[in-house]
Amino acid sequence: MVKELALAITCVILHYKSLGERDDITKLLVAGTFVGYSVILIALFAGYLLSNPVNKKLDLFFSLIGCAMFIASGVLILKEWENSWSSDTKKIANFKGSLAITNGLLFFFDAIFTLRD
Repeated sequence: MVKELALAITCVILHYKSLGERDDITKLLVAGTFVGYSVILIALFAGYLLSNPVNKKLDLFFSLIGCAMFIASGVLILKEWENSWSSDTKKIANFKGSLAITNGLLFFFDAIFTLRD
């Protein structure tokens, strides 16, 4: 959970530094995913610290939806920036997209381990 939170917050910061997507759906999905999951993960982490863990089914739900949303966001970001001129903003955006996909994979593995537990 801490790794996913750190990557989500990093994605928010990188998104701020590389705003430039032109597609409205991409903008909405990416901002909603990064900021929304930062808030959700902070709440889950606070519950963990206060010895009030979340229900297994709810954790599985958050993990699967997070997996889908982060991977979709990462793919849309990379697709949006693939034909642009090489610049520092493009490098940041590509890194942001790669981190989003990585975070989606972490959510997938978290779902598998939650299901097996």
